[in-house]
Amino acid sequence: MTRFDALTRMPLTRVSLAGIAAAVAVPVAWAQPDAPTAPEAPAPAATEPAPETVAAVPVGDQIAGAIKNGKVSLDIRTRAEIADLEGLDVAQAYTIRTRLGYLTDTWEGFQLFAEFEDVRTLDDSLYNDGPGESTDGLDRSIVADPETSELNQAWITYANKDWLDSKVKAGRQLIVFDDQRFVGHVRWRQDDQTFDAVRLDSTFDIPDFNFSASYVTQVNRIFGEEADFNDADIVLLNAQQKVKGWGNLSVFGYLLDIDESPANSSNTVGFRFAGKRPLEQKGYGLNYAFSYAYQEDTGLNPTDYDASYYAVDLGLKTPKYGTFGAGYEVLGTDDGTFGFRTPLATLHKFNGFADQFLVTPAAGLEDIYAYVALPLPKESKAKAKFVYHYFTDNDNRDEFGQELDMVITQKWTENVSGLAKLAYFYADATGFRDEVVLTFDINIKF
Repeated sequence: MTRFDALTRMPLTRVSLAGIAAAVAVPVAWAQPDAPTAPEAPAPAATEPAPETVAAVPVGDQIAGAIKNGKVSLDIRTRAEIADLEGLDVAQAYTIRTRLGYLTDTWEGFQLFAEFEDVRTLDDSLYNDGPGESTDGLDRSIVADPETSELNQAWITYANKDWLDSKVKAGRQLIVFDDQRFVGHVRWRQDDQTFDAVRLDSTFDIPDFNFSASYVTQVNRIFGEEADFNDADIVLLNAQQKVKGWGNLSVFGYLLDIDESPANSSNTVGFRFAGKRPLEQKGYGLNYAFSYAYQEDTGLNPTDYDASYYAVDLGLKTPKYGTFGAGYEVLGTDDGTFGFRTPLATLHKFNGFADQFLVTPAAGLEDIYAYVALPLPKESKAKAKFVYHYFTDNDNRDEFGQELDMVITQKWTENVSGLAKLAYFYADATGFRDEVVLTFDINIKF
């Protein structure tokens, strides 16, 4: 009720009624002032205007709007990779990868995404593209970029903050945890590693916390459909808690039962803590990461084994001279019979760019490394990094070899960037061979 409505509904007093009567020429009232006056009839109640009716948008139109207001994504990467492995002809892989995707707008917590991927090569006989059906290039080094056309991703999500701030994602999707040492998308290669899975994420309304649980039935690997893990029974559990001012603590359990690859069937549990801290001197900072995991066989794995993994990485950031760091990573062994494995990892990130240790040797692996990330002029928008590795086994600490890596990235515009990468592996043990790998990329992304 408005203030005006309240006033119009107040009863008039006798005095006000007499004044009104005089004003309308009823002079008798003045002659008989003591005469009682008739009670005033209540003023009619004021009526408020009816609210404007808004027509509800049909559900079908809402869904159509979410689709119409979605976003298209396009990612094109051209690559030249040259690999010279001792004893084989030089491999030359000239490839182009195209990804075209569409992400809808959100409707009632739902969102859909679909992405198609195509990889073409200039001549697949110039390199060995891996363990697929192709028999070309077997006299050359492996460059794991086969020709393929596939549905790379296709998923639907539902998010509900009222339900413990949770989100469910179902379909073909990327899954990445922590530094990708155990689960990653392998996006260095032209064909992604994706997972046919159902994934649940929830904060349980706990600040700076997230719990993720995934059930995977198929692993779509980087070597094309012929080499996929089509009959998998995989559970991925990962809980992360942010420790304010220090970093992130992750606790995980990865349970892998893979019929097509029983040697990679294992149960792994562990933790990782990583973060950075500014130092008292302006512009200086400390980066650090610590990891530990324990693994044992499961499912149809023919080997009864258990092994440990641990790693430490420390880096010093300086304002003028870049970042200097060193690390020590160990993939253990069970008495030299079977080494710790991470088959779902983005393996190219670890143990050297020459990819000599995609499968852990039976005697395990120890990697002592040092790196420097050099500062380049800001206007160049370029970055450079150099890494040195020293590899031994984890059983007798016999030398496997050494490797020197270099990578330079250049960003020309918001949508166009380039990369040059060099890896030189020098073998020190029987069973390993010297190799030089040189890669050039140009990436266009919208």
